[in-house]
Parts: sequence; structure tokens; C-alpha cells
Amino acid sequence: MRKTCAGLAISVVLTSLFAVSAIGQDRRDNVITINGGKTSVYMKSATQLPAADTPGDAGLITIYSNLGSGNNVYNGNEGNGIVGPDAGQLYMEWIGNRFSPAADYTVTEIKVGVTYVQGPNAVTLSLNENNHDTPGKALHTWQLSNLPEFGTCCVLQTVKLTQGIPVQKGKFYWVVLSTNSKTEKTYDVWNGDADGHEGPWSNDIGEGWATSYQQRNAFGVFGH
Repeated sequence: MRKTCAGLAISVVLTSLFAVSAIGQDRRDNVITINGGKTSVYMKSATQLPAADTPGDAGLITIYSNLGSGNNVYNGNEGNGIVGPDAGQLYMEWIGNRFSPAADYTVTEIKVGVTYVQGPNAVTLSLNENNHDTPGKALHTWQLSNLPEFGTCCVLQTVKLTQGIPVQKGKFYWVVLSTNSKTEKTYDVWNGDADGHEGPWSNDIGEGWATSYQQRNAFGVFGH
């Protein structure tokens, strides 16, 4: 599905096949929420921040990444809402993106393109096991804060592990963004990947995880 505004083509991802379509203006100027807050679109060109990020640190192996480079690390104009239950939207939403290592590795770094709309400026990141093709038990959890505003690009949020987490070849794992008891009023956006790649994607709108195949959110998993 494509929407065009001021000559800018914006890819809008439908996050649930059964959702009722609802479009509204968010409290922040130029932010449009679709499907009860599950999809967010910034209606102007994304502001380029001076500290654009690199996809991965030197010396690390890329276990999985859909991150771009330069001023195109992720899509600064579009993404899916990470929505707390009291954020003023029709739906809450947590999101997971699945990956599968090509060999046995140890994860020491994860990068995500996540930005902020309103409420407490924070989000929970976790690396999760697979459970019947949905996100399962969290192997490790991090709390991120001071996210850049939605409609900017391209500062990534990075978490690191000294000892790392072993992952096995051919097994499925999930990178998940969610809210917690301190971020129930949070509305963040997990920005779409730079090139619109599709893949296994799961969301929870308060009814349990549901997995589909659609545009991925921006993230990279690195290690050795």
C-alpha cells in the first residue's frame, strides 16, 4: 500500500489483516497514525541528524542486518507503533522481528532504529527465543531511553553484551521491542528498514503474538 504526500512516496505497512482501519492526527505535528496507532507515518521529509550511525561496529560479524548506510540507515518516515496500553491509541502494540543465524555465533551487540512520539521517552528491547514461530522467552532484556524523535534519521539505539549470548545455526530468534509498567503511556515507532525488505514479523496488540510475513523493522544483530 502506498500513500503520496508532497511528492514523497511513503510505504505504509498494514500490521494486521483483521484490524479496522482508522486514521488520525497524532499530538505531534505531521505524525499520522493508522490502524489505531499500529502504523505511523511522518508526513514531511525526515530530518537528517548530524550523527548518522554505522550499521555495525568494526571487527564484529554481521549475524543479521537490514540496516542501510549513511543517511539511509532506516526509513525515517515510516514505521510501526510500539504502544503502551495507556498511550491514547486504539491498540497497544509490541513487535518482534525474526532472524536465523547462518552459523553458530555469540551475540554481543544489537542495533535498532526506534524513535519517539509521546509519553515517557523509553522502550524495552529484548533478544528472545522462538516459541511456535512467535517470540518466546527473553534471553536478555535492555531498557532504552532518550530516543530521537520520529521523523528524524538516522541514529540507532545500540546495546552491548560483554560475554554475549550464544545463538545456533538454523534456529529462530527474535528481536523484540515492547513497553513495561513504567512506559504504559509511551508511543514510540520502530522504523521500517531502509529498503522495504519483507520477512517474518510478529505483533502483540494485547491478544497474544500473531506472526505474518511483511516489511521488516530496522535492526541488526552482531557478534563473533
